Amino acid sequence: MKEEAKVKSLIKAIQVLECFTTKDPVLGVSEIARKLGYNKATVYNIMDTYASMGYLVQDPATSKYHLGLKLLQFSYVINQQMDLTRRMEPYLQQIANKTSETVFLAVPYEDQVLYLATRTPHTTVPRTILGEKAPMYCTGLGKCLLAFTSEDKRPALPDTFPAFTNNTITTGARLKDELKLIRARGYAIDNMEHEFGVSCVAVPVFDHDKEPVCAVSVSGPSLRFDVSTIENIYKICSEVLREVQYAIW
Repeated sequence: MKEEAKVKSLIKAIQVLECFTTKDPVLGVSEIARKLGYNKATVYNIMDTYASMGYLVQDPATSKYHLGLKLLQFSYVINQQMDLTRRMEPYLQQIANKTSETVFLAVPYEDQVLYLATRTPHTTVPRTILGEKAPMYCTGLGKCLLAFTSEDKRPALPDTFPAFTNNTITTGARLKDELKLIRARGYAIDNMEHEFGVSCVAVPVFDHDKEPVCAVSVSGPSLRFDVSTIENIYKICSEVLREVQYAIW
């Protein structure tokens, strides 16, 4: 059973925006009110708010509305992420084949990591995980992105964090020490911090400004991730990703 939406006013606002299609690119308050069965005052308030924020534009001659250019910023972000995924997937597959483990690609999303892609060894069928998120402080990918992002660009983090396992870092002070170690070492380790029995090694991919554009992790059962294996995974990732480091994304 689908979970009941918690913010009904937001649903109405989104439904108003969804009325604009290639078939109906220009609409007035009355037309949308009839389509949705809402009163005109409600629809007007929603559309006027959208217009004030640049998401809709009102034609002064007809008083009708069309979509504003500000919506293109979302298209740009999505296209950028999809382009990043397309460019990175061959490298993800190489790493998966060389390590015989599962590989993930993620980007920062506020105080979380947003997963874009994953590859498994010796397969051409990637599992779709686009849109899945996880906390930064307890994942290899998240800690890697935090460690190598300039301090003025990092998200604000609280002093304490909830624990997922007994290994989870739960204080800001300890996390700062961990980030310092990651920067010195060149890679992050998730030692069963987010999920018991699962470990990973994560490395950053930098843009031409030397900021991490994304991170790549190799993940598997903790029993397989001893010190020598972790170092070998880091070596493989570094070699495979050398071609894309400091590129113009």
